[in-house]
Order: sequence, then C-alpha cells, then structure tokens
Amino acid sequence: MAYLLYGIMKDPVVNGGPMTGVKSKEIFFVTGHGLCVAASEMSAGDGTPPVPELLIYSKVVEDFHRLQAIVPMRYGCFLYGIPGIREALKERQCQYHALLEKLEGQVEMGIRLLQFDLETPPPAVPPLDGRNYLTRQRVHYQMMDEISQHHRMLLDRTIQAFSGLYGKYRVETALKNGSVILSLYFLVPGNKISLFRETFWRVVEDGDTKALISGPWPPYNFVADDLAPPGKYGA
Repeated sequence: MAYLLYGIMKDPVVNGGPMTGVKSKEIFFVTGHGLCVAASEMSAGDGTPPVPELLIYSKVVEDFHRLQAIVPMRYGCFLYGIPGIREALKERQCQYHALLEKLEGQVEMGIRLLQFDLETPPPAVPPLDGRNYLTRQRVHYQMMDEISQHHRMLLDRTIQAFSGLYGKYRVETALKNGSVILSLYFLVPGNKISLFRETFWRVVEDGDTKALISGPWPPYNFVADDLAPPGKYGA
C-alpha cells in the first residue's frame, strides 16, 4: 500500500475527531524516533488529483502548521508500507529534528516583484555582414547584463528593507510573457508577521515597483536547503 505524506512533526495531532485528506482518505500518524509522520492511503494508480483535491492537501498541511512546527511535504511524496515510513524516520531522524528546531515558531512570507518590459529587443542592426551581426549581439548582451544588475539592485534593496524581520530568505526568478518575475521567500518569526506586512506596504508606497505579498504559509521553501543542495541565492 502506498501512503501520501503531508509532513513531519514531533507529535500526533489530536483534535477530537478523524481528519481526512486527499480523496477523503483518513489521515493517520506514524511515530518513531521522537518524530511523527502524517499520512493517508493513496492507491498507486490514483495519479495527480484535480485542483480541489490539491487545495485540500495544502489545507491539511496549513492546519498542522498552525498547531506545531512541521517539515511540510509537497504533494507527490509517497512511501510504501508503514515499515517504510518508520525506516525513513530512522534514516533521517537527526536531519528532521534539526529542521523542526529551526522551524519552530516560524512562518513563510512571500513577496513577488513584477518587472515589465525588461526583454526589450536590442536596436535593429541590418544583418548585412558579420560586423553588423556582432554589433547586434554585443548590444544584446550588454542590455542583458544591465537587466541582471537591475535585478540584483532591486533584490538587495528589498531584502535590506526587511532587515531584522527574518532569519533566512530565498529568491526565485521566472520569465512570463516577456516579463521578469522575482519571488522572494522569507522565514519570519510568527510574532513579526504584522510588522513584516507593515514594512512591505511602506516599501511599495515608497517605490515604483509592482509587488504582491502572501502568507503566512508553512515553510515549504526552507526545507530544500537541508534535503537538497542549496540554490544560488539564500541566507
């Protein structure tokens, strides 16, 4: 039997009644080595559930996170058999205990910076010969370097604005419809959420950058450093 994992905590959650997760399967807890895994049955052939079921999965993780520190899993983490779950706890017990200690009392806050018209093509140069082609390429890469510097300055300025309100941060960059989208994720103490939001609105009012804020969320983006090689950006 395959089991879908929701997250790893220190203790089972007791709320007076059974909890259900994806596909209305009852959630149960497997304990061992001072840890606890929240899981539910999942047939191997079930495949990816529709969006409403994925939202249910996310809500389950969020509900656990409101009650205690959790190493949140993203949908798609499966293990086979209860012994397999316990073996995973045994193999990574030190890792999970360290993560839970780091995440205790912390939430994830997200900021998305929207930058438009950064992919403007270089000035037209008639492609008559190799010299014109090289000129066009030089202009293009010079512009891309300036864009990269602009991104770095924007990131540094935004991150600095939240100094003292977070413990770690991560950055992701994506290109969508010719626009560069910069996503920042901050690991924030729960008692600083309000101050973090106030700082965000002050940053938005003082600048000309379009931005969105989200959270608090379970700290999805702050378990990868310990479970996989760290990314290019992070602190």
